[in-house]
Amino acid sequence: MYFHSGLKQCAWAGMFVDKTSHTQTEKRGTFGVVQLQPCVPRDYGANSVVCVCNATYCDFLEPYSNESISNGNYLHYTSSMAGLRLQRDAKTFVKNASIEVDATFQVNRATKYQEIIGFGGAMTDSTAINIHSMNKTKNTPNYRTYFGEGGSKYSLIRVPMGASDFSTEYYTYDDVAGDTSLQYFALRQFEDYQLKIPYLKQIQNISSQDIKLFTAPWSAPYWMKDNGTAFGRSALRLENYKPWANYFVKYFDAYADANITFWGLTPQNEPNQGGVHKVHIISMGWTAKQLRGFIAEHLGPTLEENGYSYLKLMAYDDSGLYLPEYLQSILKNETTRSFVSGVAIHAYHDDNIDPNIISNLQTEFPDMFFLYTEGEYLHQITVADLGTWERGEYYGRSLFQSLNHWVTGWTDWNMVLNTAGGPVWSKAPYNAPIIANASADEFLKQPAFYFMTHFSAFVPPASRRIQLETTKDGGLETVAFLTPEENIVINLENRKNKAVSVVINDPEKGDIEFEVQARSIHTLSTALGTPPMASLLRAQHEPLPTAA
Repeated sequence: MYFHSGLKQCAWAGMFVDKTSHTQTEKRGTFGVVQLQPCVPRDYGANSVVCVCNATYCDFLEPYSNESISNGNYLHYTSSMAGLRLQRDAKTFVKNASIEVDATFQVNRATKYQEIIGFGGAMTDSTAINIHSMNKTKNTPNYRTYFGEGGSKYSLIRVPMGASDFSTEYYTYDDVAGDTSLQYFALRQFEDYQLKIPYLKQIQNISSQDIKLFTAPWSAPYWMKDNGTAFGRSALRLENYKPWANYFVKYFDAYADANITFWGLTPQNEPNQGGVHKVHIISMGWTAKQLRGFIAEHLGPTLEENGYSYLKLMAYDDSGLYLPEYLQSILKNETTRSFVSGVAIHAYHDDNIDPNIISNLQTEFPDMFFLYTEGEYLHQITVADLGTWERGEYYGRSLFQSLNHWVTGWTDWNMVLNTAGGPVWSKAPYNAPIIANASADEFLKQPAFYFMTHFSAFVPPASRRIQLETTKDGGLETVAFLTPEENIVINLENRKNKAVSVVINDPEKGDIEFEVQARSIHTLSTALGTPPMASLLRAQHEPLPTAA
């Protein structure tokens, strides 16, 4: 199943969809025939493809039976630069696998690490507007592809509190100067009541699991700040600490009135923006000392007094560049620490940060969870770049690195942007796993979408990371989990330009032996339990057919 259409188009509208590949039959050894809903590929000239979805068709994962992952059976899902997208192979464990391989691993299910909170993305104004643009043409699969059965099964949504850099204009919920009583506080009719609130409800309705919502503000109203504007270096005026804490309560009350309940919050998105860095996006700076006092004396008590003590308050919410010093400063105050449940981190600059920083902080603060709350590939979308495999590998690098160092989940930034990387008021539009092309009534799933799905669709909340031992990793990235249903899930990624042969041993089930293709990501899923000896036979699989 080689997903590469050979079609190279430069225009957004009127693009060809190869409907002949909508149904694909796979032949599978002793497991018979499996029907899939495969990717409909489109090649824009990058080194991989996008998958095209429209109002009537989208590629989805098919459900599988317990038998397919029990009694010595396992499922193997593959996505690759060559064009595979979550291709499913049904296989069996073997015994006495070859020892002449590039990499060997052994599952150690007895050694458990952090519990997973979940995976997800942000419902920015831009994302909501793009969903709205597709809904005008009755294109509903964009909900299902992230949250429904057969999709990514996201369980986290970040909702900006007011405008962010991915809004069409600057606003807060009280832009009436001097209104410290917040009598003019109000959600927005379009962004909140017409878009985000209805979409959040629809998502919760189609999801088979609880959706955890969390929020963060980009800025207080301009009149509360010392520079009197939305941008540049700024700080909250001391006299407005209490009104700003009350603003959070007003926000949670307004959403509660619309039957939307939040799970968590951070006090500020990227507190170093507008503080350490002078930026041209909506921002407000906080030093660690300032934020420590605001949480201890205002935000924490105000939330508690108004019935919101159950919310998970996460500190920091910025890249790892300043994380150790900032967090240690905030949490050295016992009162502040009593209100904080976790630590929010952004994926930016992961390439330049020692991931052991997070492991060391987890040892220092074992009562805190660590959650990635934002990440994306900071590169302006262009037609020629659509389908670029490196964009997905950026996600993979951060996912494997963070999860192997005590991080409990990973939240993407914009879930959906349009063909220009917006809509957005700022001069910094970027990229997203899904690109909405409303003029052609379709959306395009990029490699990053599939990298996220290799984790989110197979590693549900409350899973535990387990140890995957090795003395020879072959240069592969790996991580393993035990799910609440007691399934073992193993993810592997090969960023090399050549294949890597691998054997994975489970002491109770036998060996998995396969070749990890160049530039590919894999998910293996199997249930616990000792298989009967009859199933420990090497499965012989016929070559996959090539798409026309």
